[in-house]
Amino acid sequence: MIHLDRGFAAPRSQPVSRGRFLALSGAMLAAAAAASRPAVAAEMTRKPIPRSKTGETLPVIGVGTNRFGRDGGATENKIGVIRTLLDRGGAVVDTAEAYGESEAVLGEIFTGLNARPKLFVASKLRRTGRADGVATMENSFKRLRTEVIDLMMVHNLVDTATQLPIMQEWKAAGRYRYVGASHSSPEEQEALAEVMAGQEIDVVQLNYSVDVRGPEQKLLPLAAERGIAVMANLPLGRGRLLEKVRGQPVPEWAAKELNCTSYAQLLLKFVVSHPAVTVAIPGTVTPKYMADNVGAGLGPMPTEAQRARIAAIWAA
Repeated sequence: MIHLDRGFAAPRSQPVSRGRFLALSGAMLAAAAAASRPAVAAEMTRKPIPRSKTGETLPVIGVGTNRFGRDGGATENKIGVIRTLLDRGGAVVDTAEAYGESEAVLGEIFTGLNARPKLFVASKLRRTGRADGVATMENSFKRLRTEVIDLMMVHNLVDTATQLPIMQEWKAAGRYRYVGASHSSPEEQEALAEVMAGQEIDVVQLNYSVDVRGPEQKLLPLAAERGIAVMANLPLGRGRLLEKVRGQPVPEWAAKELNCTSYAQLLLKFVVSHPAVTVAIPGTVTPKYMADNVGAGLGPMPTEAQRARIAAIWAA
């Protein structure tokens, strides 16, 4: 799936050499720590992974990293996004072998920041056939520089019948902690529902936002019934939702009642306040947008009445 950065052009940053990586990391660590102090006064909302045997919970705002596979390697902006996510109480990083060099870039950043133990790393496989699937999944471990991947999903339901059993075998062997399936197209909800109903998966990733509400009819209730955690992709609608309110102030009631300082936070609060949604993964390669996004995990979550008011903004 495609994660776009707010729908606007992101500043292009230069690849960071290995020699500069640690210096950049240290400088950003100090800067991010200072900038994050006011934001972490409250802890980010967390939700449980229903099938966890230990009661594991996840912070409700993570990051999608499709664009990490572009513009060279571990650039300053990309390092800053992961550092900001961690400093503001987040943990979930979503990637895929289909996202160009995203896995490799993330592996370099995780190592440079010594961040892997603090993160929940999810990746996805979009391959057909056992041999190609196994080889590609083995490569994901190498690229991400980790011995265990927290979550591996069948990407866009490609060859689920072959790949999901392999993932389940590797989960039993301790190489994956959770397994699942993903799709970003609203047109594929029936196919996704069949996998959710017929297979033993821990997590489903799907497209859910204030103007893509089809999952409320079947997928989200099914996830709740089956005890499947939900990762919501494209929660900002590839930028189209923010474009609609560009230049407008956040409604006074939203600022007062929900502590929202941006429309991105309002949109994300709408998504993660649904009882069946575990985490939203808006994509960005811009640290200031990451800082804004994680703000949606702080403070009150919308009630059903407030969710209706949020939806009405984009329905007008």
